[in-house]
Amino acid sequence: MDRLSVVGISARAFIASVFIVSPTHAWDGYNYGTGSHIDVESYDHQGQGEGEVEYYDYRAGEYRSGYLDMHPGGSGELTDYETGETYQVDMD
Repeated sequence: MDRLSVVGISARAFIASVFIVSPTHAWDGYNYGTGSHIDVESYDHQGQGEGEVEYYDYRAGEYRSGYLDMHPGGSGELTDYETGETYQVDMD
């Protein structure tokens, strides 16, 4: 095996490990309470389905923080830390 092949295999292995090991999952969704699309940027709940998130609210035009409790099927409740309000959300 030549040096170029080894480098190519190493690069592919590194890229694959980043995707496999990375605990953060992002997804797009819809907030029914505000009528806004959201992008959940950080969602690392160790398989528990609930925990802290950072998300981008397109209606507000800014990043926000909150607590997300997801249910099977891709729907759940998002509590915004700044406003204290809880909204129904669905994954797109």
